Amino acid sequence: MNRVGVVGWPIEHSLSPVMHNAAFQALGMEDWYYDAMAVPPDIPRHAVVEPKRHGYIGLNV
Repeated sequence: MNRVGVVGWPIEHSLSPVMHNAAFQALGMEDWYYDAMAVPPDIPRHAVVEPKRHGYIGLNV
């Protein structure tokens, strides 16, 4: 699976996952998944290290 996503704080309001996943589905990109990851501003290193550990190949900020 190709995992991509958006990081931010707060992030719950983001429509990016809904829009991107709908586009992936419409284009037949069944092995792609877009997610949102909440990253508090006091731990910016988390925004770079953790996604790589979980298999993300790209992020928006």
